[in-house]
Amino acid sequence: MDPNITISGFYDEVSSKLDDQIAALKKLNESYMCPRNIDGKNIADYTFAEFVDKVHPRLLKEGIKFSSIGSPIGKVDIDDDEGFEKQLKQLEQLVSIAGLMHCKYIRVFSFYYGKHDPEECFDKVVARTKEMLKLVRGSGVKLMHENEKKIFGDVPQRVLKLYNEIADDNFVLCFDASNYVQCGVDPAEAFDMLKDYTVYYHIKDCSRYGVEVPVGLGEGRYDYILPELVKRGYSGFMTLEPHTFKYAMMKLPVYFVPFAQLALFNYFRAFRLIDKKMGVKATKSISRKQVFFWQYKNLKNLLEKAGAING
Repeated sequence: MDPNITISGFYDEVSSKLDDQIAALKKLNESYMCPRNIDGKNIADYTFAEFVDKVHPRLLKEGIKFSSIGSPIGKVDIDDDEGFEKQLKQLEQLVSIAGLMHCKYIRVFSFYYGKHDPEECFDKVVARTKEMLKLVRGSGVKLMHENEKKIFGDVPQRVLKLYNEIADDNFVLCFDASNYVQCGVDPAEAFDMLKDYTVYYHIKDCSRYGVEVPVGLGEGRYDYILPELVKRGYSGFMTLEPHTFKYAMMKLPVYFVPFAQLALFNYFRAFRLIDKKMGVKATKSISRKQVFFWQYKNLKNLLEKAGAING
């Protein structure tokens, strides 16, 4: 079976303004985005009515679709009862927004474990995830779990444990190689463990210094993962989430502000790596839009090399 890969992106990494996000998306000749911050406001802070009034008409006019909704639901401490109740109300609105946009997935997390041993939180994580699932039942929308630092599902063993315990068709997995690097996990090993259950991929890479770099320049093992996905005939989204806006915003201060290199030495080393690989002079500033476009170009090149697209 031939792969069928659609590229989407967190275009708020270009700008918080929706008009700028749409312009960047159009420049790349794509039609899918993953909303996270729209006009300076997190997508979870929009009510359905606000979204219909302020956002939907602009997306409809430009033919923009959602690959998933990049919500922060589940990014709350496992002991924060009030925060969780607030997120349940937000999730209810997001399910309506997803339905309006014919969007299949809402990104969620499995709660910060804080001072606890993660395993101590398992039963509560399961119970809260099942409460969230009640809100999508019958809607056609699925909750899509992303691995993230310091949440229960930050390593593949616990992701799989949670997935198997939930055992619900409305609970699916998103894979983020960079987040695994930051948790000290080999992304290739995580991929092999989870590939049969993963339906969606965030494209983000991380250097050995713990700082994000354009895809293909870090330790994300995309040289292994992408060819394997092609062999498997993967059909689905790959959503750009480079986080390299840090490089665009911090590069010159880290290089040239006195003592910054010492205080932010890992950033300095990662930024030097980016400059070398991308052929950029230390004195040259790079925009957030440019580094996002690097991510897009690098992904396309890697997919072509892997045999997913024709040159």
